[in-house]
Amino acid sequence: MYLLLGCGDVGLAAANQLKESGAEITIVDRDPKRVRWLKEMGYNVVEGDFSSQETLRNAEIIRAEIILLLTSNYRDTARALVAIEALKKQLDIDPVIVARVEDDSDVEGLKRVGVTEALPTSQILAGSVFDRASELEMMMREKKLRAMLRQIQGKVAIVLQTNPDPDAIACGMAMKHYLKTFGLDADIIYDGGIGHQQNRAMVNQFGLELITANKVKFDSYAAHALVDVATHANCSLPKEIEPTIVIDHHAVPSAEVKARYVDVTLVGAASTLLTNYVKYAGVNMDSPLATALAFGILTDTADFSRGATALDFKAFEFLLPKVSHDVLNNIQNPPHSPDTLDVLARAIKASKVKGGYLISNVGEVKDRDAISQAADYLLSREGVLTTLVYGAVKDTIFISARTKDVRMSIGEVLRSTFNEIGSAGGHAEMAGGQVPVKVLGKQTDKRSIRAAMDREIGVRFLEAVGVVKPRQQRKSNK
Repeated sequence: MYLLLGCGDVGLAAANQLKESGAEITIVDRDPKRVRWLKEMGYNVVEGDFSSQETLRNAEIIRAEIILLLTSNYRDTARALVAIEALKKQLDIDPVIVARVEDDSDVEGLKRVGVTEALPTSQILAGSVFDRASELEMMMREKKLRAMLRQIQGKVAIVLQTNPDPDAIACGMAMKHYLKTFGLDADIIYDGGIGHQQNRAMVNQFGLELITANKVKFDSYAAHALVDVATHANCSLPKEIEPTIVIDHHAVPSAEVKARYVDVTLVGAASTLLTNYVKYAGVNMDSPLATALAFGILTDTADFSRGATALDFKAFEFLLPKVSHDVLNNIQNPPHSPDTLDVLARAIKASKVKGGYLISNVGEVKDRDAISQAADYLLSREGVLTTLVYGAVKDTIFISARTKDVRMSIGEVLRSTFNEIGSAGGHAEMAGGQVPVKVLGKQTDKRSIRAAMDREIGVRFLEAVGVVKPRQQRKSNK
């Protein structure tokens, strides 16, 4: 809820911007005529002096997450800040406070007495309040998380997604650094593997201590934080343990996310969110952490070509001065292992293209991450809009898909195609899945196993996207 104190021309401009965005607003103003006029316009308005604690209570300051002090009178602003500061202590609240300034020289003075952000009149009139709304809300969320951390006593388990990628690893680093600043120790825990060369290079470059889930007792931790993952479905946290903190950027049904603190914001990378938590807490950002977070943003947004938002660009811009370009280059371009090169060669040789869809069966592989690398690489082939690469690692078939086709969500396609025989999902542009080898039946030799994989994975996918007729229809036509 936004609490807007003072509603002259500048305040009205800000109120209109926020109203159009669907925000909940309460206005406090002392002019009876203006109050009646604002009510006629559909605003929730409280009449009174906004430097009065009683008036602020009547305006439900206890519910306010962001307070906008938009009077042009510096003395009125200062008096209001005194009242707000007193109520913060009485009501145990800590809202984000944004004040209007006419002179840049006033900014530092206001910040010393509790203002979070100061905006010049020209920026407010130009729509800056609306443009900055997501940042202000991020500041508010960080304050809430910081307040909650004061209630935790003991070690925190930071749980990454299964088979963590650079975005998840960077988020784990940032969360551990953030918690340490507030006196909390933490372990970074994962399950699956660190297989991709970039992931291994990242862990080695930064000397990270990641603990496998089978070596910890989750119930021995005081709190559990999920980063870059929102539910038990894709991480090692036992289902009977409810996470304390969830910070993720994937679209997840709200009913499935349960935690004391939840921040699921749809941005390009979870590293963007963790960057802002560190930034708005005033926590020192050293070069290794900045480099890791920048790499997390670059990988999950495919160098800002996939799903990037204004917040991703701003977070990257904040990180850039502290990024080590030599280190970034080392983890972006690690040498490919012989196994990966072998899988890429097999993927190219086995690829089949139908109507812009490329499928490739790479057979048995040692490194599952080589499958996703092949899907990425083959997407650059001329005439190809979508790739699907699949291969078997021991008793599981791993599937990786990529698309440039804006008309489809490859995550939804894989989910609807393979969930009945395995599990699958992902984003609009990239997705993956797993299918047990046992669904292929009792195949004995490599040739028959490979043919069965083509039927159950490749052909099933081509049927789902309409490139080939469903097998029942093909049989009836015969």
